Amino acid sequence: MARDGRERIWMHCASLGEFEQGRPILEALRKKHPDKSVVLTFFSPSGYEVHKNYPGADHIFYLPTDSRQHARSFVHLVKPRLALFVKYEFWYHYLDTLKKEGIPVILFSAIFQKRQPFFKWYGGLHRRMLGMFQQIFVQDEASKHLLEQLSIHTVQVAGDTRFDRAARLLSHRTNIPRVAVFKEGHQLIIAGSTWLEDDQLLRELMQQLPDHFKLLLAPHDIQPDRISEIKALFTGQFSFWDSEDAVLREKRICILNTIGELANAYYYADVIWVGGGFTKSGIHNIVEPAVFQKPIFFGPEYSRYREAIDLVELGAAVSSTDTRMLAALFQNTAALSQMGSLAFQYVQGQLGASKLILHYLEAKNF
Repeated sequence: MARDGRERIWMHCASLGEFEQGRPILEALRKKHPDKSVVLTFFSPSGYEVHKNYPGADHIFYLPTDSRQHARSFVHLVKPRLALFVKYEFWYHYLDTLKKEGIPVILFSAIFQKRQPFFKWYGGLHRRMLGMFQQIFVQDEASKHLLEQLSIHTVQVAGDTRFDRAARLLSHRTNIPRVAVFKEGHQLIIAGSTWLEDDQLLRELMQQLPDHFKLLLAPHDIQPDRISEIKALFTGQFSFWDSEDAVLREKRICILNTIGELANAYYYADVIWVGGGFTKSGIHNIVEPAVFQKPIFFGPEYSRYREAIDLVELGAAVSSTDTRMLAALFQNTAALSQMGSLAFQYVQGQLGASKLILHYLEAKNF
């Protein structure tokens, strides 16, 4: 990495979801400080492969594994003026090196729960890492309370920056004509980031819905083996995203086997199914469909996500595996419209996290 004389801002994200959380902060800093160089690192291929050519950063690469030597080499090479970690990123040797070098480290959009090692008897190393951040911005009061019980007081409730990113997506939406061609005169279900269990439920659900319902299926993994699983479930019923218009119009199922289109595609949906609700880690991003004023549905595993719990309690989202109930609700346009309105109102009430974080950085002259 060649030196160009500019100060550097470093942001690290685990994967694609964390990048979307960090993006409002990174882009605002880039706009405010065009004289600074931006370094962006990822842990997961799901983030790096999608954004390895992201124009908002000067250098983009995987972060080397967390060892003392890697951390020292990386920090001495990059020499960041400021380090930003997003949500769940806790790398002991990197944090320790940054602390020793006097480089401020900010964690934002973080959320803490009692199940995490920080709050267990064996979590001493994790608790030590919390003290290495100059400031921690959390999503909710419950997280702040947990940290204060550990005598961590450099913490502020700011909310989740994903909402700010989603709101910007709404105002900068890109039309996707292929979705309009596929939908043409039908009710459209868009299932985002699905796993096999989601697909199996959706197959049963589609069998119970009238023919005027179509399904756009965007799997979490688009590797050949995963696509083969979907093809086996929907034999003869599906088309691919890049099919001819005549094929898109004819088929009831369309497989979105590319990355980067899903967020804008949500605009065309009548109903959203969010995948991941049958996995231990839980559901994927529900903020993006919510900002488009869509009714949201998902599987049983969602307890780790504050926004999912809130939306279910508000009546803006439904978690269920009962396909008969779901089929009836999907045909209740009044109920779906009410759910979508409640989802949008919820998103509007969550905006502003980015401004709070940026105000802090400006006040500290970062």
